[in-house]
Amino acid sequence: MTIEKKMNFILVPFKTFKNAKTRLRKDLSDFDTEHIVKIMLEDVLEQVSKSKIAEKKFILTADEEAIKIAKMLNIEILKEEKQISESSSVDKASNFLKKEGASGVLRLPGDIPLVTTSDIESILELGIKKKCSVLVPSSAKTGTNAFYKSPPDVIKSSFGSNSFNKHIESFKEQRIKYEILEIDNIGLDIDSLEDLKKLKSSKNKCKTTDCTKALSL
Repeated sequence: MTIEKKMNFILVPFKTFKNAKTRLRKDLSDFDTEHIVKIMLEDVLEQVSKSKIAEKKFILTADEEAIKIAKMLNIEILKEEKQISESSSVDKASNFLKKEGASGVLRLPGDIPLVTTSDIESILELGIKKKCSVLVPSSAKTGTNAFYKSPPDVIKSSFGSNSFNKHIESFKEQRIKYEILEIDNIGLDIDSLEDLKKLKSSKNKCKTTDCTKALSL
């Protein structure tokens, strides 16, 4: 009798540098915004690459520069031809990864620069132990800053406004087990100048915090 091995993958969806962070561009130049986005992505992918629990790690993007960064960190590439929304992109990729053998897929955004490998492993460990999906909310408890989907097609993604509550409602409506895990490092996602100020004053450090020191915030 063959026992199928459970495999867990990490997925980091990324738009393009030119289309990233419209709110930040209201206060910063395009150059500074795209530089910060690049450093954030490097911070996130570097921590993702160190995961021992995840069998495979992927970036989902159409951006050639992002692909170069991922390849340098031995992150595998899922190249998008067309981007409609993050929800549709993540669901389509998760369905594909399920066919590739994934029993669970952890979606992490590229704008949570304080995330650590330990944070990532704690999500995977909880999902594996409880045999269920895991939601990690934003600090405001409105967004879903990390989402471990087990199985990968467990519910449809609803990223965007109030996504945290939308995901919870979907689980409850379908009577599917899930866990909530609050992690401060993941709770801070960078969308605005105020977020950058919070990052700059954080006791935890990363390359992005160093980058903010060069800006007048």
